[in-house]
Amino acid sequence: MLELFRVHGMKKFRVQHGEKEHVPNPLGLPDKLNGLVATFSDTIVPFLVAIGIGTRLFLLPSIGVTAIGYYVVHRKDSFEIRDVPYMYTLAMLFLWVIGPGTISIDHYLFNTLFN
Repeated sequence: MLELFRVHGMKKFRVQHGEKEHVPNPLGLPDKLNGLVATFSDTIVPFLVAIGIGTRLFLLPSIGVTAIGYYVVHRKDSFEIRDVPYMYTLAMLFLWVIGPGTISIDHYLFNTLFN
């Protein structure tokens, strides 16, 4: 997940050739909302998942962004290009299914509140 931040999240803050990274908007959402979801899922979510806060909840926007990247944005690209969002989506779906581990804040809070 931290690789997602390093590769995609940092691009959101860098300005190259006088412009920020263009965030594709295949669903036609308002530009600010689209940028907010993409930036949140590429910058904040990896850190929350790494420490285990709201893991399943916060993985949902990242799964959505990467799945849309695979199925919509890159659908006509070669497999080498489509492979990256596909692997991110599978990895995040796996994390969503298994949930946070025993060394996570979610696990600690759940055991504290319900035991």
